[in-house]
Amino acid sequence: MDYGIPNIERSLEPVLQTAASEFPAVVLTGPRQSGKTTLLQRLFGTHHRYVSLEPPYIRVAAQEDPRMFLELHPPPVILDEVQYAPGLFPYIKEKIDANRDETGQFLLTGSQNLLSERVTESLAGRAAMLRLCPLS
Repeated sequence: MDYGIPNIERSLEPVLQTAASEFPAVVLTGPRQSGKTTLLQRLFGTHHRYVSLEPPYIRVAAQEDPRMFLELHPPPVILDEVQYAPGLFPYIKEKIDANRDETGQFLLTGSQNLLSERVTESLAGRAAMLRLCPLS
């Protein structure tokens, strides 16, 4: 399926694909407009649902009832801008622990400075942390 996403090969692609095949979750961080969303949609968009947490109404739903939010958006899923709903992390952990052997369940994007501590606390051993640098 063509999502109209340009095919700009990134050096992180093989690492990202390997991480998604080895870990239940992958967290892709990087500066705004570095291509995180585009890369994940291009590589995984045919078999992962996509949900952006940037729109306020989606963010509120994720914050107010994280368990129901994840029921409505089950894995495999790309959760974009997940730093807007940090309360999701314990529930993502719960989902992963219920199905620990399945890899690539959650592909998360967000801001490095807002995610590192949360991921370390909640998803230790369950998520690969990768950083995407912008194109130069």
